[in-house]
Amino acid sequence: LMILALFASSLTLVVGYWRGFELIELFLFTLAMAVSAIPEGLPAAITVTLAVGVSRMAGRHAIIRRLDAVETLGSVTAVCTDKTGTLTTNQMTVQKIFLAGRMVDVSGIGFQPEGGFELDKVPLKASEDESLAMFLKIAALCNDASLKTHKEEKDRWEILGDPTEGALVVASAKAGLQKSELDESYPRIDEIPFDPKNRYMSTIHRTASGEVLALLKGAPETILDMCSRVLENGKLADLTREKKDDYLAAGSQMAGEALRVLAMAYVTIAPEEIENFKSNGPGNLIFSGFSGMIDPPRPEAIRSVKLCKRAGIKVTMATGDHKVTAQAIAREIGIYEEGSKVLTGQDLDGLSDDELDGLIQESSVFARVSPQHKHRIVQSLQRRGHIVAMTGDGVNDAPALKAAEIGIAMGITGTDVTKETADMILTDDNFQSIVNAVEEGRVIFENIRKVVKYLISTNAGEILTILVALIFLAINVLIFTPVQILWVNLVTDGLLVINLAMEPKEEDVMDQPPRDPRANIINMDIIKNVLFVAAFMAAGTLFVFTRELNGGDIYRAQTLGFTTLAMFQIFNALNCRSRDKSVFQIGLFSNKYLIVAIAVSVILQMLATTLPFFQMALGTVALSLNDWATIFAVSSTVFLADELRKLIKRKGMRSD
Repeated sequence: LMILALFASSLTLVVGYWRGFELIELFLFTLAMAVSAIPEGLPAAITVTLAVGVSRMAGRHAIIRRLDAVETLGSVTAVCTDKTGTLTTNQMTVQKIFLAGRMVDVSGIGFQPEGGFELDKVPLKASEDESLAMFLKIAALCNDASLKTHKEEKDRWEILGDPTEGALVVASAKAGLQKSELDESYPRIDEIPFDPKNRYMSTIHRTASGEVLALLKGAPETILDMCSRVLENGKLADLTREKKDDYLAAGSQMAGEALRVLAMAYVTIAPEEIENFKSNGPGNLIFSGFSGMIDPPRPEAIRSVKLCKRAGIKVTMATGDHKVTAQAIAREIGIYEEGSKVLTGQDLDGLSDDELDGLIQESSVFARVSPQHKHRIVQSLQRRGHIVAMTGDGVNDAPALKAAEIGIAMGITGTDVTKETADMILTDDNFQSIVNAVEEGRVIFENIRKVVKYLISTNAGEILTILVALIFLAINVLIFTPVQILWVNLVTDGLLVINLAMEPKEEDVMDQPPRDPRANIINMDIIKNVLFVAAFMAAGTLFVFTRELNGGDIYRAQTLGFTTLAMFQIFNALNCRSRDKSVFQIGLFSNKYLIVAIAVSVILQMLATTLPFFQMALGTVALSLNDWATIFAVSSTVFLADELRKLIKRKGMRSD
């Protein structure tokens, strides 16, 4: 743009010298023209646009850590998201407990420790059922979460720790088994932390009699493979292959009801066997049962997924849940559709990169995945040409977040490492906030385009007016003075362009397909519109100038021409508020900052022709009401013509 502006200024200098204008006067004129034509306000306007966008995103629970990520958000074509807390409410509730052939229903919702247990609609008490009591003890002890009342609202309960573990603590509390009391009775002496590869965690406790009790919880298939016995109706029995298959079928049925299924097991070991238990892994366990819990989908997540699909954005869910559970939740939210593929971490391990690339487009759900799998998913989507936004909360999610164009960390559950790696942090861990951020990214890019379009069209109008006047008007005076050119640059470019960057979103911003990140800001559509507007501005300004010049008063002619050009640019600011919508469709006063800036610009332009100080500095004269009426009538033609162009374009789009 600067090169083009300098070329136009140099051409003006050559043509003016050829026309016989005085060199010093011509030099000052072309220097003022160059200063006005170079869009020096563009960097400031883009920075303001980005900063305003960042502020809007913060108000919608998305904190941007890198300013350039704002623009990238508008190009996102795929969002790969976790399930728990992001797509769901993050208030897990145990609804069913499977005890070796018996399915127990659990009442109560949320974190309130209120409810009970029923077997075939008959109340069941843990104090009277050894299998249920053992299951709930494991659930509470093999657990790092705790249940507490809210500091300020004593009737409201909250979980400190993982919501899944919190749901198990709440279920135990419903039976009167308080975790704090159990921790005193069965002090923890060692543990095996949860590992995504192992898919289980274990805690080791000392009993009152001095025995060592190892408790485990984890993926059903993993825990069952390590069990050789089962606690069945309070008695130990051998766990046969047939029973294991029956139990796995029961777990699959629970998962098919969108329940997240965890298995519980235990074993008593000698104190000297603890290190061997930890190093060689658990074995010969006693199976206790399954917990089936649900984290209901967020209503806004369902709406946001629909919005993503409307906007041409692929939504993929990657979770550690069972395949059937993940598919059921994804179907309810709208991510999974009939014909889509559901892949597990085990499936991914058996696929080459080329094979994964062939399946990734049709795959919407990834279950039982590790952070390493998430990294592969991101890379595969990128190889298929996607711009990927990836969510994560654990330390091991950092590589996947770094690989994605937009790494998104959870502000509530995310680790410090994840937040440091991420480009964006969600303060509410909500999928809707991701979609809001993508929407704002699109709005920001469109506003940058509006600013660029305005600057180029107004500068092109000035340059075309000056060159046509120099080449075709047989006069020995310049159409504007150098100071008048600088004034127009100050009053229009300076005031209006910054406020044009504050333009609110257009309603259909998410109805458009994602923008190609390689696409130029200045596209052919903008170039055509610039030429269209520049021609109107030049023709109208020259008409007013020559009409008055025929009367012989050069100062009045320059004042009228100068004011007409300024008013053209003010009307053009209204044109640039939308590419194809009428300003009356988007709301004439919806951008109140721009309306105020337009009012200030008009007042300043009136003062420039009224106050003696400005008349002396700018070389202007006072204008009559008839003069102002003529100026408004002529300069408004650019607004009316562009409104007509938009109307024709909209009709053409509707007919298509």
